[in-house]
Amino acid sequence: MKSLWRGKDLSHRFLVTMIVITAVVFVAFYLIGYEHPFSEDPDFIEPLLTPVLLGLMILVVVLAVGVTLWAVFVTLRKRKGAPRVVDGIPVATISMTVTIVTVVIMILAFLLGSSSALKVNGDVYADPKWLRVADMFVISSIALMCIATAVVAIASIRTHLKNRKK
Repeated sequence: MKSLWRGKDLSHRFLVTMIVITAVVFVAFYLIGYEHPFSEDPDFIEPLLTPVLLGLMILVVVLAVGVTLWAVFVTLRKRKGAPRVVDGIPVATISMTVTIVTVVIMILAFLLGSSSALKVNGDVYADPKWLRVADMFVISSIALMCIATAVVAIASIRTHLKNRKK
């Protein structure tokens, strides 16, 4: 009998569950009370389900951070005596390179981030630290996605060229 708690099956079920919950919350957010006016200024809208959407996003972030910390802890415990090269792949080097590149990109994005005040819905946000932190996450996310895309493209091209020579 197949177990419901096996790694691949469990992660797939969790992914599908999160997608369904997110889709339902976003659809409800836009369809239920979306045109509800803001009590302090009727020119702005205050969707009725904003607290539900924010709660879901906070839950997702907390779960992601928790799972990441747990995965790092488990990986570090398992790797103590593990080989540095597995099937000709320098696992330790790749892992260390990814960690260093991520940290460097986040530091550079924080240092290069804007600290200019923002006016949102009539409120001015001027705390330079938090403005830079927000910029850091946006810039580093875009940079890491671009790097990941480039690495996948290069690996695909190399594999394609290698297979063509055979």
